[in-house]
Amino acid sequence: MSNSQPDLQLIDRWEVVRMLGISESTLERKQVEEEHFPAPRRLGTRTVRWLKHEVEHYILGLEVVDYFGDDA
Repeated sequence: MSNSQPDLQLIDRWEVVRMLGISESTLERKQVEEEHFPAPRRLGTRTVRWLKHEVEHYILGLEVVDYFGDDA
């Protein structure tokens, strides 16, 4: 039997930063400026976590770049 629900693993800001290869300040900027950036979930007064599958979905939706293409 297959389960169509995503794995609901929660990750902290350091894992989000690691997965995206960005700095913590860039993460904060993306949260403010990018409408489609995954929103964190509040676990406590000072604790937030992201759903791993939402961050992965965001990564898969990033623009594919032809690194060696002629964009001139």
